Amino acid sequence: MSNLYELLLSFDPAGLHDAAKAWRALSSGAQSADNRHRNQVNGPLRQSHWDGDDAKQAFSTLGRTEQILEIVRVESATVALALDTVADRIYQAQTNLKNAVHRAEEWGLTVGSDGTVSLPPLSKSEQNDPEARSDPERKALATLCTDAQERINKALADAKEANDKGEHALSRLDADILTRIRVFGSVGETAADVKDVAKDLGLTDPYVPDNKDPQKSADWWKSLTPEQQSSYLALYPDRIGQLDGLPATARDEANRLALDQELDSMQAGNARGSGMTAGEYNAREHNLITLKDQLAEHDSAAEDKQLFLLGFDPKANDGHGKTVIAMGNPDTADHTAVLVPGTGTTIDSTGGNLARVSSMQEAAKQWSKGTNQKVSVVYWQDYDAPQIPVMQTADFDVADTGRAEGGAEALRRFTQGTRVAQGDHHSHLSVFGHSYGTTVVGAAAAGGNGLGADDIVAIASPGMTVQRADQLHIDPSHFWTGRATDDNISLAAGLTLGEDPMLDRFGGNNFVTDTSGHSGYWDPRADGTPSQSLLNQGRIIVGKAPTTVPKEYGPPSP
Repeated sequence: MSNLYELLLSFDPAGLHDAAKAWRALSSGAQSADNRHRNQVNGPLRQSHWDGDDAKQAFSTLGRTEQILEIVRVESATVALALDTVADRIYQAQTNLKNAVHRAEEWGLTVGSDGTVSLPPLSKSEQNDPEARSDPERKALATLCTDAQERINKALADAKEANDKGEHALSRLDADILTRIRVFGSVGETAADVKDVAKDLGLTDPYVPDNKDPQKSADWWKSLTPEQQSSYLALYPDRIGQLDGLPATARDEANRLALDQELDSMQAGNARGSGMTAGEYNAREHNLITLKDQLAEHDSAAEDKQLFLLGFDPKANDGHGKTVIAMGNPDTADHTAVLVPGTGTTIDSTGGNLARVSSMQEAAKQWSKGTNQKVSVVYWQDYDAPQIPVMQTADFDVADTGRAEGGAEALRRFTQGTRVAQGDHHSHLSVFGHSYGTTVVGAAAAGGNGLGADDIVAIASPGMTVQRADQLHIDPSHFWTGRATDDNISLAAGLTLGEDPMLDRFGGNNFVTDTSGHSGYWDPRADGTPSQSLLNQGRIIVGKAPTTVPKEYGPPSP
C-alpha cells in the first residue's frame, strides 16, 4: 500500500489532462484533414469524371485514406475521453484521501508514510496503567481510527479501480485498426469502441437534448466549449446530427460520420443475426451507398452548391429511406427555401430532387443579381411519403392525410430549428411543397404555431388538409399556388385532402405556370431557358411577387 499511497498523494492530474488535450487536437486535425482531402483531392477528381480501371483503384485508395482519417478522429477522441475520465476520478480519489488524512490528524491520530492510521502512543505511565487502555475517550478514538483507515483505504481502492478501468479501456484502442488487411469494418468498429470504452469506464450516456425543442438544443450546444463540441461530434455523431437548432455545419459533420460508420458496419456484416431479412438488409445498405454517392458527387462544389447533410434514416419510409439535404448553408443565406417532395420519394430519388433544388437556387439567383445575396435551398424528405401517386389510385378515398400529419411536427421543428440556428440573421424563409408534399406543408402550417415562414408555396397540390389559406398561420397574400393545365393531380384536388388551393374560396394567389405534366415544374423550356414555372419559384424565394393569374372558380362547396 505504501507505493500507491505516496503515488496518490503526489498525483498531478494536469499530466493526463494535457495528454487528453493533445489527443483531442489530433482528433480535430484528422477531421480537418478529412474535410480538405474530400473537398480538395477526392472531390475534384470525381468532378473531372475520371474513369477506367486506374480511376477505380485510385478512388479506392483515396476512400481508404478518408477512412483512416475518420478512424484516427474517433479513436483519438475516445482516448481523450478515457484519459480525462481517469484523471478526474483519480483526482477525486486524491481529494478524498487528503480529506481523510486531514480529518485523522484533526482527531489526533497518526498517519504513517504507508497510509496506515494509528492511535497516538501511550505515555510510559499510561503503558503501565490498565485503566488507560480502556479509557472511554481512547475507545472512541479507536473508533475514529478505524473510520479514518476505511476512508483512506477507500480512496486508494477508488484510485486503483480508476487506473485499472482506464488501462482496460485504452487497451481496446490499439493502432492495428489502421493496418488490418480488410476492406470494411474498421470505421464502423470505431462507433462500437466508443460504446465499449464508455461501458468499461462505467460512464452513463451523456446528456443530449431530446430534439423536441430546437431552442433548448441550441442553448445546450452553445454552452459547450469548442473542445466539448468537437468531442460530441466525434463520439456521438448519430445523436448530434439529428438535433434541429444546431448549426448546419455541425449537423453535416456529425451526419457524414454517422453515415460512414453505419455503412461500413453493414458492408462488413450480413443479415444473419441483424434482425433483418436479407431484403431489408440489402435495401438499407443500398440506401446508404446511394446517399453517400450523391454527397460525393457534390464534393468540391462552389460554396453555394455545397451540400449539408442535415438528417438521414436509411430504414424509414417503409424501407425507402429519408434524408434532409441543404444546398448552400441555410444558417448564413439571405434567402432560404425548403422543398417538401411528394409521392414516390425515396433515397433513390435524391439525385433528381437535388437537381430540382439546384434549379430553384439558380432561378432565385437570377432575381438577386448584383446583390451578393446568398440562397440556400433545402430538400426536406423527412416523412413517410406515399409511394402511389394520388391521381393514379382507383379510389380517391384511400388518399388521406395520415402521412402528412405524421410528418407535420418534424417539419415545424425543422423550420423552427432553421430560425434558431440563424440567430440574429433572419433569412427570408419560404416553404415549398410538391404534390402530396403540399399536404405535408399544409398539415405542418396549420398545426401548432405554424412554420414561421415568410411565404408558403403549393405546387400541384391535391389539398393541404385545410379549407382556406388563412388557416395556415400566414397572411394569405403570402400564399402561392400553381398547377399545369394538363396536370392530372387536378382530378384529385379538393376530394379527400382538403380544399383545392387553386380555387378562389381558398384564398391566396395563383402564379403562372407554363410547363407540362405533374413533374415538369423545374424543367427548362425547349431552348434551354428557364420556364416561367421555375422563374416564379425563384421570385418567391427572394421575396419578390411572382407573375399571377386570377383564381379559379370551382363548384359550390359541399
